[in-house]
Amino acid sequence: MNDAQHEACPACGAPARRETARFCAICGRDMGDSYRPADAVRASYHAWRRATSAKEEVAPGRRARVGAIADPVDGAARTALAFAAYALVPYLGILFCPGAIIYGGISMFRARRATGASHLHLAALSVALGLLILYAQLFLWWLLYKAPEWAGL
Repeated sequence: MNDAQHEACPACGAPARRETARFCAICGRDMGDSYRPADAVRASYHAWRRATSAKEEVAPGRRARVGAIADPVDGAARTALAFAAYALVPYLGILFCPGAIIYGGISMFRARRATGASHLHLAALSVALGLLILYAQLFLWWLLYKAPEWAGL
């Protein structure tokens, strides 16, 4: 039997690798069970999707996860956005602002060198957010320092 005739996983939709497979190789779900609402969430962690064109295939010389394709967004851009999100925590978020700025700068440098990179705006956004949040955090720390003085303590 060829791959096109194998059963698909009820949770993530990945085709079974062999006819007698009991569990999905991508999300680990039992192939015989019916679909459950939490399956979509659990399957999303594996980020499986079918390649729609040859352009989306994994670059030569790079290994991809089984059943996955290369993500078009650079890892540094995603890391920079994660740093920017963690920087929103009041007072402690100031520790993450430099990470958002540094990783955003690295991603912007990579995007300018690569042709057709789609993550330049994400990198610029993370640098801008990192700087904006850094200024807001510095203001919060200044308020924390000045509040006892204003209260007359």
